[in-house]
Amino acid sequence: MISEMFPYIFVKKVPLTNWFFSENSCDKKPSRYEKTVNPGFEWNFHAAPVWFKKELEPISIEDDQKVYLKLWFGGETLIFVDGKPYGEINEHHRMLNITPLADGKTHLIEAQTVPRGLFGKPEHPIFSEAYLLVIDEKIKEVLKTLELTIKTAETIDDEVLSRKLIRLTENFLSKIWIPRDTQTYLKASQEDPGIKMEIQNVWSSPDFGEFTGMKLPNDLKRNLIEEFEKFKIELEKVKRNGPGYGTVHLVGHAHIDYAWLWPVEETKRKILRTFANSVLLSRLYPEFVYTQSSAQMYEDLKKNSPELFEEVKKLVKDGRWEPVGGMWVEADCNVPSVESLVRQFYYGQKFFEKEFGKKSKVCWLPDVFGFSWILPQILKGVGIDYFVTTKLNWNDTNEFPYDICRWRGIDGSEVLYYSFKNPNEGYNGKIDPDTVYKTWKNFRQKDLLDSVLLSFGYGDGGGGPTEDMLENYRIMKKIPGIPRLEIGSVEEFFEKTNLTEELPIWDGELYLELHRGTYTSQSRTKRLHKESEDALYKAELISSLTNKDFSEEIDELWKILLRNEFHDILPGSSIKEVYETTEKELSYVEKRANTIVEESLKILSDGDKKTLTLLNVSSFPRKCYFFTNEKLNLSSEIGPVLRQATHDGRYVYFLDFELEPFSKIELKVQDEESHEKMPKRNDLSMENEYLKVSVNPDGTIQIYDKEADRYAFEDRGNYLKLHKNIPPHWDNWDIAEGVEKTGYPLKAKKIEKIEFGPVREVIRVEYEAEGSKIFQYYVLYRKSKRLDIETKIDWHTRRALLRVYFPINVLSRIAKFDISGGFIERPTHKNTKFEQARFEVPGHRWMDLSQTDFGVSTLNDGKYGYSVQENMVGLSLIKAGIFPDFLSDEGQHEFVYSVYPHLGNDLRGTIKEAEELNKPLLVHFGKLDIPSPLLEIKPRSFKLTSFRKANGKFIVRLVEIFGTAGKLSIKLPWNKRIYLTDLLEEKREDVHFPMNYRPFKIYTFIAE
Repeated sequence: MISEMFPYIFVKKVPLTNWFFSENSCDKKPSRYEKTVNPGFEWNFHAAPVWFKKELEPISIEDDQKVYLKLWFGGETLIFVDGKPYGEINEHHRMLNITPLADGKTHLIEAQTVPRGLFGKPEHPIFSEAYLLVIDEKIKEVLKTLELTIKTAETIDDEVLSRKLIRLTENFLSKIWIPRDTQTYLKASQEDPGIKMEIQNVWSSPDFGEFTGMKLPNDLKRNLIEEFEKFKIELEKVKRNGPGYGTVHLVGHAHIDYAWLWPVEETKRKILRTFANSVLLSRLYPEFVYTQSSAQMYEDLKKNSPELFEEVKKLVKDGRWEPVGGMWVEADCNVPSVESLVRQFYYGQKFFEKEFGKKSKVCWLPDVFGFSWILPQILKGVGIDYFVTTKLNWNDTNEFPYDICRWRGIDGSEVLYYSFKNPNEGYNGKIDPDTVYKTWKNFRQKDLLDSVLLSFGYGDGGGGPTEDMLENYRIMKKIPGIPRLEIGSVEEFFEKTNLTEELPIWDGELYLELHRGTYTSQSRTKRLHKESEDALYKAELISSLTNKDFSEEIDELWKILLRNEFHDILPGSSIKEVYETTEKELSYVEKRANTIVEESLKILSDGDKKTLTLLNVSSFPRKCYFFTNEKLNLSSEIGPVLRQATHDGRYVYFLDFELEPFSKIELKVQDEESHEKMPKRNDLSMENEYLKVSVNPDGTIQIYDKEADRYAFEDRGNYLKLHKNIPPHWDNWDIAEGVEKTGYPLKAKKIEKIEFGPVREVIRVEYEAEGSKIFQYYVLYRKSKRLDIETKIDWHTRRALLRVYFPINVLSRIAKFDISGGFIERPTHKNTKFEQARFEVPGHRWMDLSQTDFGVSTLNDGKYGYSVQENMVGLSLIKAGIFPDFLSDEGQHEFVYSVYPHLGNDLRGTIKEAEELNKPLLVHFGKLDIPSPLLEIKPRSFKLTSFRKANGKFIVRLVEIFGTAGKLSIKLPWNKRIYLTDLLEEKREDVHFPMNYRPFKIYTFIAE
């Protein structure tokens, strides 16, 4: 009954023909168009983006009418009107409201099209339809109200109210009449969604003729409107007397993955299309408020469409567009270091304040794959009080217990955690009765909060809200049986919440019980990212000591790094084209940052080739091992400098001395040789002052700790196992539960000692398996308790997980994991379902398993996925799925992981060794004109995460990483006034050393 009135919405339907077409313009508008085309024209898929153009003749409409373009050019399309971005056409949004163009003037329509859907799926590149439609808005309102009323009746649990709504609707429809003569009814039927397919699919369907529009006779329309007004009055009575509900706070939103199933260049087009669409909706609907995260996207918009960016700025000023999140991108929160996470918010909030005059108070991360325990204090440090995600609803085993709570971080900082559960599309919601009612119903803490947040708009690939959603909003506000509706910003939602009750507290990480493979997938990218983080740390530190200002260039390098931390790039869940770009960009960041270090050292150096300076840039004293490419005879006043040729053509040196943090030592380059040649040993064991290492015939090892008088492993350690990994869903995202039961251990093909000398011993082990080759180098240095396992892999294996296992010879119910800004303890047992679900967990540079008298740590320089089952420690090395990148991780990989046995369960040795592995000494020819030390920190419970200079001021950031409290002193060699500041380096307060410090706290100081 409703659908047979539908054709009368379309007063006119006019085909638009004779479009100009160009396929030689890329992202820029073409200077000329090659041909004239009409619907039915098929174009070259590989020429995208392509362009269409047409002049639109003057349009006139009546007061209760609107005019639309119904278009499909063969994929996602950005529509320009008179040269400016106007709106978007996509698979869910093929009608574009051009009522503002019905002004009696001619307008130029241009269309930029890519033959892809919102999720990157290839579309058939065919220009299939182009119509101008004049719509009767009153009839459209009637039908939409009836449809939404029926859907509400179908959705709600209140059977009495449901029957009332159905009865009201049936009473209304019984009084409505449309023309039923055969010729008119046949013409209308081709646009009647209720019967169209049935009629067309019979053996012999009637000839419909061309549909050019339908106009309801005036008397029938008058009757329709009169009865509709009575229907609305009856609805209002039911609503007034019906049950009370809370409020659903709606926020317009488009989740735009900065890269995923499409490359970044396509994302920049998605940004233009989606933002133009939302700006248009803001013109058409005064109540509409749009929320969008990611400073990077706004920067892209500013560069690619300055005029659209200015429109967005005006909407922000008017309170109708909300830049949310405060981050550069919606970044992964497991793999980035504490400093990278700080910089995400530092650059994001600074951009928001500069361009929009305000910072965000909301961290908006609906789709990120778990959240580090260090995050709450970073949020508080940048002025953010609220944290929103929906991702924990994806858990595969346990329900996260709260929809609203206080999330307490590692240092005790708290932010408000909030989540909503839309059972239909999650954070890509619609405004319809089913979505609104069920999202409200799913909120579990209505006793604490009588409103629920719901974001609406197509997303992941962008698109955003539609006119249909906003029309639904206007009508559903008047329909009984569903919660009250309001549109506003996310920040307004939290400011309106009146939380009188004490909220529960979640103290710990927010672990996602899904996507555990994202700690390992695309391992080459992850290590490049980590190397870039380290290179930027060094570049800022060393360049700050010069008179040359590198800060602007380093800022830009940081932004390249940060955008590649996006939660579908760094985790490893994007297509191959994304990683081709990402690896180039991260390689550039690393190379350029290291070049800045070299340039800065040259500025600071006297160029004396007879002096070799070693500089310790780590936060802890370190042993003096270092490498050069040329053979040198070195001496020191401290003691002899031992030298050894390495298997890869370099030279390694050892000075029996610990160099203090941020300090230098100068060695003399001599002409004469003074080294004895050492005999070569061919046995498969190694020994130094602290450890004995034996290599078994299968390539595994045993380590004997002389100091502790015990073995590190039960039986053997470092055994490589190749697992079959076929998760139920999300191939490159996930590790299958029970994966350790599959596959087989690898056995060495060849083992040989390749180095034996005064500095170190090296044994090489070769493996081959399933098309891949693995080379491991066991490296034991003089006077070291750490065994390094340098690994090179030529990987050509699919749907497999390569793990290394260590059965640690201790009894401990707790394992400790580095999370960059401190550590987290996790159970080694599986007593509960929560513990069982954590069969793969994230960590950074070290993991430790200890009992009171002895422990063993595993260290690494770029791995993040761990597993622990009682005393069995696993480190995931390569995880190669086939979707969305069939050849993920294919090719060359290089990394190092280490084994460090130690006395007791103190972490100081572990963290010191991890720093030593990851921050090698800087080696430079010539004397360096820098203070030594250039920074003193007491006590040694802190890690320096940033030392840089900006606007003539030094910025020093430290994080307490051992969980201690006490008195902190820092000292710079220059006579500087030092202030304590927030993470945005804005709120200053005087500080007097020694000052009190707290466990796991991040401290930022400005010296001027």
